[in-house]
Amino acid sequence: MARNFIRFFIVALAMGQTWAALPEAVAEAARGMALAREGKFDLAIQHYKTALRLDSQVPGLYLNLGLAYFKSEHLPDAVAAFEQAVKADEGSFQAHALLGMSYYGSARYREAAAQLKIASEHQPENVELRFTLAQCYLWTGQYGEAKEEVRFLLTKDPESAPVHVLLGEVLDAAGQTDAAIAEFEAATKRPTVPLEAHFGLGYLYWKQHRYEEASREFHSELKTQPQHGQALTYLGDVEMHLEHDRTAEELFRRALALDANLRLAHLDLGILLARTNDSSGASRHFQEAIRIDPSKTDAHYRLARLWSSVGRDQEAHAEFEQVRKLAAEEPPPPLVRLSGRKLP
Repeated sequence: MARNFIRFFIVALAMGQTWAALPEAVAEAARGMALAREGKFDLAIQHYKTALRLDSQVPGLYLNLGLAYFKSEHLPDAVAAFEQAVKADEGSFQAHALLGMSYYGSARYREAAAQLKIASEHQPENVELRFTLAQCYLWTGQYGEAKEEVRFLLTKDPESAPVHVLLGEVLDAAGQTDAAIAEFEAATKRPTVPLEAHFGLGYLYWKQHRYEEASREFHSELKTQPQHGQALTYLGDVEMHLEHDRTAEELFRRALALDANLRLAHLDLGILLARTNDSSGASRHFQEAIRIDPSKTDAHYRLARLWSSVGRDQEAHAEFEQVRKLAAEEPPPPLVRLSGRKLP
């Protein structure tokens, strides 16, 4: 949705902008716009910057410069340009919306929410904007605000699978896992199922130890995304809980071949190797799990037990001490989020 939102503004600004400034600056800006229409954004940026040096008051120039930076994936520069656009015209829907989207693209979600909220007051019926606003609220822990946005979206399209997924994420974040499952189930029954919806539902089943149902959903995700490392990892964890160790080990190794930073895959593979007395392999995977996230107690605890079993008492004691230090401050398990949040 976010990219469609940005494409709208490129067309609107390129076709609708008028100028009233120094002729030389206008000419440079016009050259920049022509190049931007051709997708030559780096060249367009140079002409926009020349226009700015000649006359920084050319209307809309910061907006077009920001768009060129955004499209060429120079997000910090896009943010700076759109911030100037907002200063130049506080009442501009475009300036607030585009600054919000640039913050969003930079993972600055709280700042994005503030700008997108202002933009949504200008265009309250803009569902793409409000979907993104709801995501920003969710990812910054503003669950009440996120629910309000999702409720609005459902009034516009009660059958929208992406909106049901988003509501499921919001409900899970608020600790309402059963209600979240119902929303994900609704999304997976739609004619077009969003990518990751089956994975998200499987993850929620997994959290409730409903392993057979979780397995079904992870398999469904892998049918459309066979290289989905997280789905392979969680499917492996399910197989391990069902005592299918050989299948689980194969899944973990496939997942790690795709992404060596899957913490749960390292942890579970370490557990499996420890069961077969492969202490060297087990310790290597426990240490990798610790490297990826040293704040989790489980890998420290498993490594401590492993060291103790092979007589490395000093190292075992150090890991047990680390477990004690972390136990009081370990955060709660992460919530489901389908784009960016780390899972166990």
